[in-house]
Amino acid sequence: MKSLLFFLLLGTCVPAFASAPVEPLITRSSVEDSRLALTLANLEQDRTVVQLYNFVTNETLYSKVVRNHNGFSVSLSLKELPEGRYIVCVKKGDTVRRQVILKTEAGIQCSAWK
Repeated sequence: MKSLLFFLLLGTCVPAFASAPVEPLITRSSVEDSRLALTLANLEQDRTVVQLYNFVTNETLYSKVVRNHNGFSVSLSLKELPEGRYIVCVKKGDTVRRQVILKTEAGIQCSAWK
């Protein structure tokens, strides 16, 4: 009896997991030769916003709204940007993923996605 109850409860939970929204998936994020290469997947054709902005001034340097696509790729030049901190932000619905880019005299470093 206990095992039957367990399987009934498990069966009612599976549809909730199966229909859970998929977060934007950053499949590639790298900096080479002062270019940021970013590839997204599993967007489910939902409105997704990709932005690059200055951390200190909050000035938006790049913004793209992606609609009706399951994936998106972009390559942004960071060469002309002055030294400082920048944020790459991917927004899809309530999900927001961010990465900090630090440009110094020594080069460009990226944080993990949060």
